[in-house]
Amino acid sequence: MRRLTTLTLQYYRSLLLYNITFTILCVFLIGLGVGTNPAGFFFSKLIGFAAAAGLHYFSSAKTYFYYRNAGLTIRRLYVYAYLIDVAVFILSTIIFIICRHLF
Repeated sequence: MRRLTTLTLQYYRSLLLYNITFTILCVFLIGLGVGTNPAGFFFSKLIGFAAAAGLHYFSSAKTYFYYRNAGLTIRRLYVYAYLIDVAVFILSTIIFIICRHLF
């Protein structure tokens, strides 16, 4: 399990810049009150994550052999990295809402 966590975080680190950009965009849209539909924000996070994963796939396809040889399927890697991304999004949204109500 430790190897799975390490490999997933290593893959997620390569997508971090793209995912931070989409997270900040979605959090500010929540903060501005553009809409309060949570399904729409999760859908936009999914689209952003898919775009980042696709860009990473086409730019560095040789790195996927490393994950496959380590015994981790690409589908599982995508799911775990997306779960990390959603957890970061939820946490940042909660912190932003709490700060907005305090100040």
